[in-house]
Amino acid sequence: MQTKTLDASLESDGIKVDAVISTESIDRDGEVLIAQGMDSSEYDSNPVVFYNHDYAQPIGQVTNLRRGKDKVEATIKFAKRPDNFQGSYFPEFVESLVQQGIVKGISVGFVPKPGGVRKASAKDRESYGDDVQQVYSQWKLLEVSVAPLPANGRALVSAVRKGLVCKDDAKKWIGCEISKKQVIEIQVPAKGLMDRLSSI
Repeated sequence: MQTKTLDASLESDGIKVDAVISTESIDRDGEVLIAQGMDSSEYDSNPVVFYNHDYAQPIGQVTNLRRGKDKVEATIKFAKRPDNFQGSYFPEFVESLVQQGIVKGISVGFVPKPGGVRKASAKDRESYGDDVQQVYSQWKLLEVSVAPLPANGRALVSAVRKGLVCKDDAKKWIGCEISKKQVIEIQVPAKGLMDRLSSI
């Protein structure tokens, strides 16, 4: 299986998350996934969403997968805390990070179908740019993950300050140590705020 963190985005309205999970643009490896070439038939039977491709961390499911002309979109529903669950609940933590715009990435796991991968042609370079190296025209979607990168570290500090994210959860779940100094320093007037943040 290959994984790709693509030109993708997450937008939350506080109830559900709409995600563009793939667009026909060059990724960091110089490759392009063709949206119309996606085969989701196996994934559709168990559309689990993971955190950072960690199969021990399922956080929700895709409730609506839509293949467009040049992009693939999905609606993600995060897992809800069971009534008798005690302590920190990881899907809630990730959902909070997404809703606040701290975590914005989506990544897909896939395998190319036989004959579905080619070296970039002159036409591909004309369509996608000179840096394209390889094109996946037929591929099988295996999984979808919320990816921690790109992540907005400054927004995370702000969320901890506002009490929207627990400092201990930030350390436990994503290894981000938020010091008392950072939380205090972010509580300054808007004027000059970016200068203060750059030192964090």
